[in-house]
Amino acid sequence: MQLRAFRQEDLQELQRLDALCFPPRISYSRAELYYFVRHPRSTTIVAEMDAAAAREHDFRQRIAGFCVVDWRLDGGRKVGHFITIDVAPELRRLGIGRILMEAAEAKLVELACLAISLEVAVDNHGAQMFYELLGYERTGRIRGYYADGTDALVMRKPL
Repeated sequence: MQLRAFRQEDLQELQRLDALCFPPRISYSRAELYYFVRHPRSTTIVAEMDAAAAREHDFRQRIAGFCVVDWRLDGGRKVGHFITIDVAPELRRLGIGRILMEAAEAKLVELACLAISLEVAVDNHGAQMFYELLGYERTGRIRGYYADGTDALVMRKPL
């Protein structure tokens, strides 16, 4: 497994993977994802399997997962934000999500961000537990955050 920066030719596969990871009214459209990965304050990290690992897991695509983070100023301080983190369903629980999150957090530290936040669906208990294990704490709730009306929990971690 290697981590690398987003390349333009990845877009179709990232959008396909996002549609596998999230329900239709929560996953990003191609235009939305393109906006996020091309934004000047965002960073997209791709987890790519080598050919042998892809065969071992009977995985047709080499992209195992990806994440997109950005940052903004909050009271004059830089704060990072996870836009999405996606790992192919058949490759979950192999540590890919943790590796992607740690790499994104390290990039935000390089950019002098003091904290990072994310939103997670209130009914996605597995993801909530995963984020808590990585040091994220619940800091709020956004009613009707997702297009299907589902609320989101806001979670935050100091960097």
